[in-house]
Amino acid sequence: MPGLRARYEQQVRALARRADDLRAAGLAAGEIARGLHAERRDLSARYKALTPEPLRSRIAARSIAIHGDPDGPSIDSLRAAGKSWDQIAEAAACPGRFPPLG
Repeated sequence: MPGLRARYEQQVRALARRADDLRAAGLAAGEIARGLHAERRDLSARYKALTPEPLRSRIAARSIAIHGDPDGPSIDSLRAAGKSWDQIAEAAACPGRFPPLG
């Protein structure tokens, strides 16, 4: 499992470079945030599918407890919480803390 988490974190961090490329290409902050957020949720779903039970269910339960959604926060919930497009893009490229699920 540690190798799986390391690969996930590496791919999530790579989204920061993608954001830089999109900014350089002239995309608007909202477009960048929406795209990175979607990519992050896709990565999350792919890696959760590879995670064995019972850990997968514990991760989903934790996400529901924190975000109200097993896939993490939605764009709408982040905007409703006052997050800017830049903050959403930055957060998409930052792996969440992964404390022991016990």
